[in-house]
Amino acid sequence: MMQMQQHQGQVPPPPPPPPQFAPSHQIAAMNEAVWLQIGSYSEVLRNPDEAMHAYERALQANPNSTQAMNAIGLLYKTREAFEKALEFFRAIVQLEPNNGEAWGNLENLQKAYDAYQQALVNLRDPKDPMLWYGIGILYDRYGSYDYAEEAFSQVMNIQPDFEKANEIYFRLGIIYKQQNKWVQSLECFKYIVNSPPGPLTQEDIWFQIGHVHEQQKDFDSAKAAYQRVLDHSPNHAKVLQQLGWLHHQQSNTYESQDRAIQYLEKSVGADNQDAQSWYLLGRCYMSQQKYPKAYEAYQQAVYRDGKNPTFWCSI
Repeated sequence: MMQMQQHQGQVPPPPPPPPQFAPSHQIAAMNEAVWLQIGSYSEVLRNPDEAMHAYERALQANPNSTQAMNAIGLLYKTREAFEKALEFFRAIVQLEPNNGEAWGNLENLQKAYDAYQQALVNLRDPKDPMLWYGIGILYDRYGSYDYAEEAFSQVMNIQPDFEKANEIYFRLGIIYKQQNKWVQSLECFKYIVNSPPGPLTQEDIWFQIGHVHEQQKDFDSAKAAYQRVLDHSPNHAKVLQQLGWLHHQQSNTYESQDRAIQYLEKSVGADNQDAQSWYLLGRCYMSQQKYPKAYEAYQQAVYRDGKNPTFWCSI
């Protein structure tokens, strides 16, 4: 009995200290960062399904991860699942109303246009270059080239060393070309020809330079620019097509027409699915009165683009 009372009177030992865990928000942040890294690596390896899974796991760790939302939205956009992409881009701008890149990705242009106006009214810092960059992209896609030019110019005025400056110069070059402002277009393209914005290459910029010269009817300069492309990519189908048509337009001599045919035959050899190249080849054969070959080339054009009335009328 005494032993039982003594046993009951003993103080139990203190419980062991609880394990030292990191706060749950730190764990979630670490998980988010790891899954974002896995997703990025999967994209480098060109495995979009694995990338999508990783970004979704990052979003589970942090439902407000705009980086994960943006990555998922871009993946859906690549798959042309535009409605799903829109959901993520809209979620981003709700969390970050001044996220210009997200606004620029919105495909519902009219709604985005209206929302941009509201963003400009409410934005605390109207000199945010990323927002103006997004506005420029929006207006560009909407076909409002004057406003797009103004927005892109605003970016460069605010921050001349903007991280996407070369992309802006490329977009301005295209806009000026569409506006028939040849000199300004050439200035933009030549400014970035040695450091083109990815994924564009120097050959892409030289092609644009050649096309502007072609619109100016400066055929010699156009051919020189196109030749710069062929020096690096001898089988560039589109450049071969352009060179062939330039020779056809520039002179009616047999030598010039023969040269045009050589380029166009090489173009269809490099890409035999381009209906335009087959059609132009048929035109050149016609100029040399090679009617059976012309008919065959026109047929090839129709096979590849049966909805083009110009090709049908040529047969």
